[in-house]
Amino acid sequence: MFFNQLYRIVPFIGVRISDNIFLTTELGFEHLEGNGESETHFFPEVYADFIVKKWMSFRAGLQPLNIGYINNNEEPLLFQSVNRPETERLILPTEWIEAGVTAYGDLFNKFNYALGLTNGILAKDFESASWIRGGAEGQLESFNRIAINAQVNYLPVNNVTLSASTYFNESGRGEEIATDEGVKKVSAPVFVFSGYARWDYKAFSLIGMGTYGTLGETPEVYLLTEQNQGFGQVLGEEAYGFYIEPSLDLLKVFGKSDAGEVKSGNMFTISNPELPLFVRYERLDTHSSVAPELQNLDYIRNNLNIWMVGFNYKPNHHFALKFDVRFRDNLDPQNDVPESETLYELGIGIEF
Repeated sequence: MFFNQLYRIVPFIGVRISDNIFLTTELGFEHLEGNGESETHFFPEVYADFIVKKWMSFRAGLQPLNIGYINNNEEPLLFQSVNRPETERLILPTEWIEAGVTAYGDLFNKFNYALGLTNGILAKDFESASWIRGGAEGQLESFNRIAINAQVNYLPVNNVTLSASTYFNESGRGEEIATDEGVKKVSAPVFVFSGYARWDYKAFSLIGMGTYGTLGETPEVYLLTEQNQGFGQVLGEEAYGFYIEPSLDLLKVFGKSDAGEVKSGNMFTISNPELPLFVRYERLDTHSSVAPELQNLDYIRNNLNIWMVGFNYKPNHHFALKFDVRFRDNLDPQNDVPESETLYELGIGIEF
């Protein structure tokens, strides 16, 4: 299968209102097609930062959650592959944007943190193949159950980052369903833990990322989605994913990375070019545990084992030409889901 299309456009506008107030707007459009998916998303970010102290500032508005790696490093020059890792697409919803308030800051030049209270996800929109991702697009319609999101990053030295983040919310929103015992309100608590480590040393870089999540009341979620979508969705009580990715900048290895004068904002200038070659191993399962009463029902399970190899050519810090090959095996093959496939991906990332 060969993908050849433009997936994502994100216009950015930043305004400095005063020395301590910044307004940020990103209007993202994303289209996914292939591998059984065809969908278009609009994910706006509109938030204000209020800088109070180095150790305590505030952000309010439609903002990305502080969880995982890609959700806060979404620019195409900050991750190697053409598309995001499946772990941070199917288990952690990338472009996970919610409305709320976040406090954040730096401590002792070694730690930075974020603690947010936002609107939550919607269990009625969950889909079996992508775990909680389908419910992460409610944004302004789910304030009756506030979600808690926290992240702590530790930077022991300049080239090492260790990060841990969590998320908790009652995704059922107290909606009612009809059961054999009568009408019941759905809580469906969601808990997600995620962490990553990154090490950069000269031409070498290594990142490892993992996430584990639980969803309660999945039989009730089945009835809730049946009520709202017309058919029930079997969700995993537990889901997990992880990947490890080493990369090596060949131009740095051969001493060819320092070329040309740095010209800010000029994406056509060759300036400190990079040519990282990377390998990624990824493992994830959207249904690592399923409620006994749901196990014999039909559902789509992404139980994936993925190898990837690719490279980026970055002539400067504004432009990236990307190519990778993904070898994807589904360990739980089902109808309309290929047991294995090879994906060739070519993309261009531009920041200006």
